[in-house]
Amino acid sequence: MYEEKERLYYDVRNKEGRIISDETLKQLPYADSSNPYYSEWNLRAKNMERFLAYLKKRKQPSIKILDVGCGNGWMTHLLSEAGCDVTGADLNMEELQQAERVFGTDEKLKWLYANVLTDNIPGAPFDLIIFGASCQYFPNINELTKKLLPLLSPGGEIHLLDSIFYKDAQIGDAASRSKEYYSSLGFPEMAGYYHHHSIPSLKKAGYTKVHPGLFSKATPLQWWKTIKQ
Repeated sequence: MYEEKERLYYDVRNKEGRIISDETLKQLPYADSSNPYYSEWNLRAKNMERFLAYLKKRKQPSIKILDVGCGNGWMTHLLSEAGCDVTGADLNMEELQQAERVFGTDEKLKWLYANVLTDNIPGAPFDLIIFGASCQYFPNINELTKKLLPLLSPGGEIHLLDSIFYKDAQIGDAASRSKEYYSSLGFPEMAGYYHHHSIPSLKKAGYTKVHPGLFSKATPLQWWKTIKQ
């Protein structure tokens, strides 16, 4: 059903060196200094620690989470280890299979091959829906949010983690850089699946920035959330 896009995405990740061994996966987000993405993982590890602290403050016995674009499942696994009931969803079957092989499946950790925009998502309602560096693969944040809000329990939240968001004036240059980057990898068509979302579009869709002071100069990776009223 999604084979063409799935194959393209996997091939791009493989060319980038992001398809990793089971042993490396077990360590994430704490990467070895020899990892070519060590700096990025260092930022993501800190952000993950902040997110886990945020969940702890909720003082909720078991938080039910849908992790959209979970990839190889490292974040899904950590959330499950923290006591959450988590479903990791993705359209990358090979990495989903790796996630299940490495982290297993149980009553608090499930894997789902699905498109959240078009497929039925079992397990709803969720307390939280999260996107860990994955919302850029969806073309329209407002439409995505409208589609997902019915999957949330009252007062539920959508969190956009570890993505870069832009001022309106920056979108054109960012899109050009992505086009050049994917062309240099030999996959120019991937630029059509990588979307650059503006800060005004997030605000229009009801999102607010979490800990704005932490995500200014230290890291371009941002954290935004919206709450179902």
